[in-house]
Amino acid sequence: MNDILLSIAYFPPISYFAAMAQSKSVMIEANEHYQKKTYRSRCYIAGPHGKQTLNIPIIRPSNNQTKIKDALIGGDQNWQKQHWNSIITAYNSSPFLLYYQDEIKDALFKKYDTIWELNNELLKLLIELLQLNIEIKYTGEYKKSYESILDYRELSSPKSNIKINDYIQVFGDKHGFINDLSILDLLFNLGPEASSYLLSINLD
Repeated sequence: MNDILLSIAYFPPISYFAAMAQSKSVMIEANEHYQKKTYRSRCYIAGPHGKQTLNIPIIRPSNNQTKIKDALIGGDQNWQKQHWNSIITAYNSSPFLLYYQDEIKDALFKKYDTIWELNNELLKLLIELLQLNIEIKYTGEYKKSYESILDYRELSSPKSNIKINDYIQVFGDKHGFINDLSILDLLFNLGPEASSYLLSINLD
């Protein structure tokens, strides 16, 4: 098992948590610039019509130079209700939605100013729900590369193309298996088995 580095993400993909579950310790990048069109402010779920994107509106006070901790959640808080309604519609018939939904909803609907605050709150909860014994640390400065740590920051980009093992999804008979969705998909479909499933994913 290795030490790994990850960027923060919103309801991160399954591969992100596989890297966590298979690591010795986890460092979260706290000093990068916010990057658009990544998992930092979006996630993918499997809805009735196939793969569905949930986007959070973001305001970048310093445009492309906005640090991840300074990226503000924009607009009103209506996005939370929209996201939650989409999640319920997608997973209402999943085996474990009722088991996890109250804690996830409570965390999602808190008042957050920044994407950093939201994602950190959700990350801590998801680690708890997955029963992962992981201590999270944060970088003190930004570095392009590291020698003694596995850099998995690319897992916060939809361009990351890690193939995971098939499992039963709610609309699988309609759309086929959809690869590497948000961890919510795994949690609601596999429940307590999700943590052992994460250990079976090959990240090489």
